[in-house]
Amino acid sequence: MYLDALVRRFRDRPFFETREVEALFDEPRPQVQARLSRWVANGKLVRLRRGKYLLPAFYRRVEPSVYYISNYLLRPSYVSLHSAMEYHGLIPEGVGVLQALTPKHGSKWATPVGSFRYQSVGQDRFFGYRSYSLGRGQVPLEGGPTAAQQAFLMAVPEKAILDLFYLSPGEWSRERIVEMRFQNVDQIDGDRLRELAARYASPKVTRATERFILIHSSARPGQ
Repeated sequence: MYLDALVRRFRDRPFFETREVEALFDEPRPQVQARLSRWVANGKLVRLRRGKYLLPAFYRRVEPSVYYISNYLLRPSYVSLHSAMEYHGLIPEGVGVLQALTPKHGSKWATPVGSFRYQSVGQDRFFGYRSYSLGRGQVPLEGGPTAAQQAFLMAVPEKAILDLFYLSPGEWSRERIVEMRFQNVDQIDGDRLRELAARYASPKVTRATERFILIHSSARPGQ
């Protein structure tokens, strides 16, 4: 197995796993893992977590979405909370740690491409997400199969807000909601917000939802 062959194979989709390398090269697993470890030590590969790698910037022809990497570092998971609200334009500030939810145990990883935090929720509250893509208007150099690493699972706008209400400690008073400085709330469907909130079976989420709708009149049904 040679590095130039690895780069040719993955430069158009630079995030990959050990098992993909094993399938590509007819070599014993210990030999593959030893070479990958050596290339990481030499700065020729980036290890994101065990068994998951990224080509360095000088080898990449395109950038995989960090949201996609978030999904893939821990499955199942979807991007939510402040990270999803930032993506949807619901809050003015960016966030430093990419936040996601998972029905598994919560985890956190600091990697060369960013920090990823996963909060645990019950399987019955693991819903309200869909596939999004950063591929809009982006054309990779010389073309290439980048679509898969530009797509990711993320909470719909309403679910991102409700996840915040549910997972943040304390009551969501009117003052606290106003302090969030929500913007672009015209994209929030009040009926959908209430429908999703009901699935939490949480009085705290229900109260916060009604306060949010009262504060932001554009979120009311029919407006």
